[in-house]
Amino acid sequence: MDSMQIRAVTAPQRFGLGIRVGDASTPLSPEKQIQVDNYTNELIAELPSTSEMLAHMGELNRRRKDAKTPEEKQTFSKTNNAFFQESYRTLVHARNLQSLYSPYGLQERLIQFWSNHFAISADTRRVRPIASGVENDVIRTAWKSDFSSMLIAVCQHPTMLMFLDNHQSIGPNSKAGKKRNKGLNENLAREILELHTLGVSGGYTQTDVIELAQGITGWTVTMGSKEAGYIFRPALHEPGAIQVLNTVYSQEGEAQGIACLADLALRPETARHVCGKLVQHFYGAGHEELVEALASVWLEKKGQLMPVYEMLIASPLANEPQYLRFRTPQEWYFAVLRSADFEPNQKQMHYMLRQLGQEPFMAGSPAGWSDQDADYNSASGLTQRWQVANQVAQLAVRQLKRNKQRPQDYIDNILQRLYGKNVDEHTLVAIEKAQDAVSKLVVLWMSPQFQYR
Repeated sequence: MDSMQIRAVTAPQRFGLGIRVGDASTPLSPEKQIQVDNYTNELIAELPSTSEMLAHMGELNRRRKDAKTPEEKQTFSKTNNAFFQESYRTLVHARNLQSLYSPYGLQERLIQFWSNHFAISADTRRVRPIASGVENDVIRTAWKSDFSSMLIAVCQHPTMLMFLDNHQSIGPNSKAGKKRNKGLNENLAREILELHTLGVSGGYTQTDVIELAQGITGWTVTMGSKEAGYIFRPALHEPGAIQVLNTVYSQEGEAQGIACLADLALRPETARHVCGKLVQHFYGAGHEELVEALASVWLEKKGQLMPVYEMLIASPLANEPQYLRFRTPQEWYFAVLRSADFEPNQKQMHYMLRQLGQEPFMAGSPAGWSDQDADYNSASGLTQRWQVANQVAQLAVRQLKRNKQRPQDYIDNILQRLYGKNVDEHTLVAIEKAQDAVSKLVVLWMSPQFQYR
């Protein structure tokens, strides 16, 4: 294959979520995808805002506290649990349909990359109804802007503040700190330095963590019916200057933490750490020259992200004919559905992602999901994929029969749209030898050509 053929076959896999076979048009090139307006599925657009959800959560808390009898308290507990679970299922389904129907796979990959970089895990119960808030409120617009703005907006978002307990952090010498038996919480400050900016080897110390934690005291959340959301409370803020990485920040109040985050975003260590993650995500390990080139652009352009993306997808690695990465379980799953032009119901989709071990907003750690092939390309991981591929194939073939469509025509169309004349010969032989339509689809979806990018 020449470079144009390679690009046509690999780009939807390497830079997207796979071709949607039901779409009539050819996918836009990666270069054009980052330039066009964002695609937002209508279910995401219809989700209640974070402020609305917080106000409702506040009302539930107030009603529970006002309950006088054990029976009333039990009723409110059941109501609360149902609300938390249903809200989480709704936002997960909205995210799933966004992945399934987005015509701009690279946009969604970048959005979900940043969402994983600033990972929120809904196994922390209090954030479950608003687990997608950082992704939908901040990243879906900020992914095209600059890292400083995105970092500050994420760190001030109620979901992040509640997930990492900063809403309860109080400066020991603040007005509130002198009255209450509570103090500093370092969780968010530590993750900002270790995960979001400098990286674990970025040269910060425990003292830097404490100083930054003091700088972002007062960044909290209110659940009041009229003002639900992020709020800065001066009475909680630690007074005085802080010193992070040998830089003194003498600003007062909220401005102190903002100034520190803005500087962290433009540190060389941050540029190398985050650009290294971008290169790893799309091309894998061992491309230090590209990492350094991207980091230089990051610093030169003051954290503007579009020039970084442009250099990333212009790399010669973009046209590399060899497989570079193994699709993560979630990427693989939506590539399957997009190739099948099939939408399982809400319960089925959620269950299948849970089977694959990558349930949305459930990474279980602020570090997010692993982006290492070895964590997914295993015997157990392949078994999970085979089981899910078989389930999807059975559902799709059942639908074909109801619609009185020939399964072989359906399979031929998928192969043509995905690979044209460049389908792997071994995959083609294996498909031809498979006994029935379900087996043929499973062979396709489990083939190296489909699983790698």
